[in-house]
Amino acid sequence: VITAQLRQNLTFWNVLHWDNEFTFQKSSNDDVLPVPSLNVYSNLYLRFKIARVLKCDLGADVRYFTKYYAPEYSPYMGQFAVQENEACRVKVGNYPVVNVYANFLLQHTRFFIMLSHVNSSNGDYFFTPHYPLNERIIRFGLSWNFFN
Repeated sequence: VITAQLRQNLTFWNVLHWDNEFTFQKSSNDDVLPVPSLNVYSNLYLRFKIARVLKCDLGADVRYFTKYYAPEYSPYMGQFAVQENEACRVKVGNYPVVNVYANFLLQHTRFFIMLSHVNSSNGDYFFTPHYPLNERIIRFGLSWNFFN
């Protein structure tokens, strides 16, 4: 596998952030080790503080990869395997997945809310053959650090 990766993180006015990562890859034998030709990750967010103590990140990210014959999950083996049956081979990819989020950090406590897969529709959104992604869903969470 030959891989080239470009990563660029931009900051404007110390508030607007845009993180990008592009990965180009090519397998010498796609029948043995299939990989997408292009993977893209982009994250655009605002980072600021409220009352000089509450750190906030408000933004959206997107993931995308080109179509390819991804390994399929084999429940009999309990692992992923190369798709071999020509009659039911399935290409996945060529579908962006967009998330919108808000992260907050107050001292050692972090809480967040995220709307995952904002662009969910009746489309063809699979990361693994025969296992569709979740539709639009709201996630939220809370974490804090314990110190000895």
